[in-house]
Amino acid sequence: MKKSKIVLLAVLIFSGCARVQPDLEPAAVCSAGSLTVMKMGFHTVADCDKSRGDGLSSLFKKARKYWQEYDGTVEVSYSLKESGVSRTGETFNITVPDPEIAVHIDTKNAKDPYVTEDAWLVKNPITPEEQEELFKKAKLEMLDSIQNDQDLIKRAKQRYKELLSSYIASIGRQHDREYKVVFVE
Repeated sequence: MKKSKIVLLAVLIFSGCARVQPDLEPAAVCSAGSLTVMKMGFHTVADCDKSRGDGLSSLFKKARKYWQEYDGTVEVSYSLKESGVSRTGETFNITVPDPEIAVHIDTKNAKDPYVTEDAWLVKNPITPEEQEELFKKAKLEMLDSIQNDQDLIKRAKQRYKELLSSYIASIGRQHDREYKVVFVE
């Protein structure tokens, strides 16, 4: 009788230690916000042709060409809120959204522009507004270049899948579960 009480007491004590782990919900996967999968730096040159203009005021101006060196970064990320996540049993079905591409140009640390030289009377200065317009054009060109680089987009998508699969597997290990991830394109 004494042994049975001790065994019963031990079973009750150890059964109280077992804690039920909460399940991973699809909303928890999407709560992280945005997942940056690639960040690349670049150093490049933008160029522009400035026409001399029309009319009498442009009589003593000449067409000029100028170049601007600058640095920048490109970030490729995916919004987890736009990812469609559903769960069936131990399988997560995740819809892969389109990547979000952000181009940042460091205009503050850009070097002085290289400009074809003026003649004595023939002036046509490059204004700050024209430099700003040059950076806007360069940013759009870089964005277009990245969006059309299918190899880079493919690598970014693969990196997104790897990171998200790893995250879900890590959460699964914490809960003593093995989740399967299926990506829908």
